[in-house]
Amino acid sequence: MIRPDPVDFGKVTVLFSTSDQDDGLGPDEAYREKYRQLCEHEADRAAVTVYDNSTQPPRHYLDAMIPLTGSDGAVRAILSVRRSLDAIVLPRGAFVRNVFIGLLGVIIVMMLGQGAFMGRVILRPIKHITDEATRFAEENKPPVRRLGETVRNQDEIGLLADAIDSMEDQVDHYVRDITRITAERERIAAELSLAEDIQTATLPHLFPPFPDRKEFELYAVMDPAREVGGDFYDFFLVDDDHLCLVIADVSGKGVPAALFMTMSKTIIQNCGKLGKRPSEILTIANDILCADNQIEMFVTVWIGILEISTGNMVAANAGHEYPAIKRAGGAFELYTDKHSFVVGGMESVRYREYALQIEPGDTLFVYTDGLPEATDGDNRQFGTDRMLEALNAAPDDAPEPLLKHVRGAVDAFVGDAEQFDDLTMLCLKYNASKEGY
Repeated sequence: MIRPDPVDFGKVTVLFSTSDQDDGLGPDEAYREKYRQLCEHEADRAAVTVYDNSTQPPRHYLDAMIPLTGSDGAVRAILSVRRSLDAIVLPRGAFVRNVFIGLLGVIIVMMLGQGAFMGRVILRPIKHITDEATRFAEENKPPVRRLGETVRNQDEIGLLADAIDSMEDQVDHYVRDITRITAERERIAAELSLAEDIQTATLPHLFPPFPDRKEFELYAVMDPAREVGGDFYDFFLVDDDHLCLVIADVSGKGVPAALFMTMSKTIIQNCGKLGKRPSEILTIANDILCADNQIEMFVTVWIGILEISTGNMVAANAGHEYPAIKRAGGAFELYTDKHSFVVGGMESVRYREYALQIEPGDTLFVYTDGLPEATDGDNRQFGTDRMLEALNAAPDDAPEPLLKHVRGAVDAFVGDAEQFDDLTMLCLKYNASKEGY
């Protein structure tokens, strides 16, 4: 029976002891913590393992302790009993060893008795299932004999065999479907690639397009959101002194838009080469496209015809984006021109045209809505303000580097976001007439 020092529990006073030997095992940190828990009523009993390394071999003890309280409930002393672990463990170890030997003998007898049963009822069917699964994974073709005919168990193993047979049937059908779908997709991809090449070939793609004409510089680019798109641009000489510029955006995406785009471009180009005015070209195109427009598609068009010798331009806007123009020595600004209704949207539309004077050193920039509506990962649009900032970052550049700079600004803004709309741009820089160049 001991009384620990209540200050730090590092010392004890022996009140009563049945041992007349001093083992020299003073209270260490483990003892001090147990004393504290008992004295402060955090535990109603405690045990500490003691290692006496002063003897050879070292002795191991187990101290069990309970608190002794007074009438006021305070802990007055601690009753401790020390017992050698050898006296506890050795008899128990012998008992456990005997029990283990007996159980081991029983297990060996059971294993020998069940070995044949497991081999015939469990292991052999499982080996059949494993071999069949391995064969199917390597050969990827149905078996000659189904597992359900080989494994005749009526338990879970039989159900597993039936499940393997069903899985092989499903995988075989799936592989055949995937093979067919892959071949179909490859055919469609090849056709779309060919359609992309054809569509690209229908647009002017050789630059400079008129290398002997120094009165102007011209560059254009079209990037479809899919393999083929509905945007298009066009430019051609009506005669030696008139240059026709066209940029358009068909409603919709993909192959239908590309077909509608080809038809619209052909009509506009043919009318333009006949010397028609922009309003007349749009009127004829609208009448033709509305005549049998069962798919209810339409196209927005900006068209301008420049008189090269004077810089006089006659233009018309059928629901398209506002062009941007930079006067010589100035900055790019939006030109809020007069809008008419889209082409192909409604019959008997009257299209208005307007005059625009282009002076030497001026630059004209037209585009489709895929440019200002380009969207980044946060669903923010590029917008016309950023477009003008990109144009004015290098306003005196030739058309080709200017368009590449704008495209770079769009790509930097969009980042990894997917392109949802075609993006088309056309730029004309007017130098002067032949006489003034």
